[in-house]
Amino acid sequence: MSLQMKSFLIPAASAIFGAGVSVAALDALAQDTKDLAEKVERLEEAKPQTEVIDLKIEGVEKRLDKMEDLMGKMVEIQQQQAINQAKICQATGADC
Repeated sequence: MSLQMKSFLIPAASAIFGAGVSVAALDALAQDTKDLAEKVERLEEAKPQTEVIDLKIEGVEKRLDKMEDLMGKMVEIQQQQAINQAKICQATGADC
C-alpha cells in the first residue's frame, strides 16, 4: 500500500468509526427519549385517576365529619332528655 493511500485511509477510517459511534450514541439517546416519553405518558394517564380518587376520599372524609357532628349532637340531645326525665321523675315522685 502506498504512503499516499495510507494517509487517506487512516483519517477516513477514523471518520467512519467516529460517525458510527455518533450514530450509535444518537440511537441510544433517541431510545432513552422514547422510553422517557412513554413513562411520562403513563404518569399523565395515571394522574387523573389519582385526582378522582383524591376527590372521592375528600368527599368521604367530609361526610364522616358531618356524621360525627350529628352523632355528637344526638348524644347531647339524649343526655339532656335523660336529665329532663330524671328531673320530672324526681319532681313528681314517680318511680321511673
